[in-house]
Amino acid sequence: MAPDTSRMVYGSDDALFGSIEARHGELPWGRVLDAGTGVHSLRWLATLPAQHCVAVTADASMQRNCRREVDAMGVTDKFTIVRGNWFPDDDLERTDLPPSDVAEGSFDVVLADYLIGAMDGFSPYSQDVMIEKLCRYLRPGTGRLYLVGLQPLPDAVPGDPDATIICRIRQVRDACILLAGHRCYREYPLHWIERQIRRCAVPLRLVHASQFPILYSRETATKQINVGRSKLSLIRANGDPILADGLERQLQSLEQQLRDACAKRSNGRIELGFDYVVTAELV
Repeated sequence: MAPDTSRMVYGSDDALFGSIEARHGELPWGRVLDAGTGVHSLRWLATLPAQHCVAVTADASMQRNCRREVDAMGVTDKFTIVRGNWFPDDDLERTDLPPSDVAEGSFDVVLADYLIGAMDGFSPYSQDVMIEKLCRYLRPGTGRLYLVGLQPLPDAVPGDPDATIICRIRQVRDACILLAGHRCYREYPLHWIERQIRRCAVPLRLVHASQFPILYSRETATKQINVGRSKLSLIRANGDPILADGLERQLQSLEQQLRDACAKRSNGRIELGFDYVVTAELV
């Protein structure tokens, strides 16, 4: 079956992945480790001339979604989807492939696409050693590591009430997540990532870091409001209906504030913060 290219994400259409392609240049992709996989990264990796991609996720539902996605794209032979947690070592399940397929030093490229921020839900106290661990899977002398992350949002933006709305949405969303008994993402700033690379026990060189300003549309910010709403039933089930009702009113108010803020802007978007892509390589 021919690959379904309509489902794929090309670097020309994605600023962050496109920057990785440009930075990689003529280097071979070879074997790629997608260390914290998701449907979006799989759709991009499917467009690359890689020999094979091993994609790891700690979430069972994400593993199922990723397997369905590679099947739908018609690139099943190009991917192996593994479920496991990088910490502790013996939690990384390898039941569906030979251990040699995820051996240290066997990958030309390791991709960590928003992995560090997501770790709080699975390995909340291991972020400081994640980069060193990933480097051990790179092929000596030629391996490249690409880290994609989100600069943490401030608590407020003095003098910019519209940007402060986005900050407030994040705060109320995270409050809902925590009160529902779940863990939030914990993003790490670019300077933290760069510091970890410089301190890495594995000989690793920081090659480049790029920043990509984020423009929040009404639709994208509303998705974050809806994440908070999705937790309200759990808060009520925990015996806190009054608290849940108060949070619901806060989310409704923020949605109205967001609507008004976006409506008065010519492009309908609020700029705040940035995503980043960091390139490092073994030396």
